[in-house]
Amino acid sequence: MSERSGQSPVSRSARLLDACAGTMERALGMRFVEEVTAGTIGDTAYADYLAIEESFVETATRLHGLAVWDAPDRTALERNARAVHALTTEQADYFRAARAAWPVPARPDVAGRAAVLSEFALAAAREGGYPAVMTVLFAAESLYSAWCTRAHERGDVPAGPIADWVSLHAGAEFRAGVAALAAQVDALPADLPDERVDRWFTGMLEAEIAFHDAVYR
Repeated sequence: MSERSGQSPVSRSARLLDACAGTMERALGMRFVEEVTAGTIGDTAYADYLAIEESFVETATRLHGLAVWDAPDRTALERNARAVHALTTEQADYFRAARAAWPVPARPDVAGRAAVLSEFALAAAREGGYPAVMTVLFAAESLYSAWCTRAHERGDVPAGPIADWVSLHAGAEFRAGVAALAAQVDALPADLPDERVDRWFTGMLEAEIAFHDAVYR
């Protein structure tokens, strides 16, 4: 936590968002986000996205599960347990329904081309444990909350599975989850260097860009 002259202390999560704003803006401008927002995303691209995003949701579930095990207090334990439940119920149900309704299947090689996101997140978790898990998930969920809220409020998102997915990440429940992650980032040990936290956060956003670009390769 830092303090600006004459102002209240700045929380670690707010400082992190400010320090990494440039990378976040690049992620918010990626082709996938622009095409979903404009309603121009192709059937094959979104089919590929359903496949790779469902795979990453499994990774996120494992990361939250690790955080349950390593949670420093009961509040953190409960927050991560609720996230595991949401990922294995509401989001799992979405993917089953969306894949069944979508007109074309994903290309068989897309999972390998999009492995970068899970690889980065799991490597960070092995390096930094609970603090790294909270940081990379905060990066991913902050990105999704921002772009889906913009798309939901001002975009021309196609009705059906795409609009359902955007709405899921623009709603109050998802925002509450992002706020819970921010609170957990704020509670990370004070002696954890900002440079390390910044590296995890920006690295996750860079991996998100590569991950989403995989549906166009």
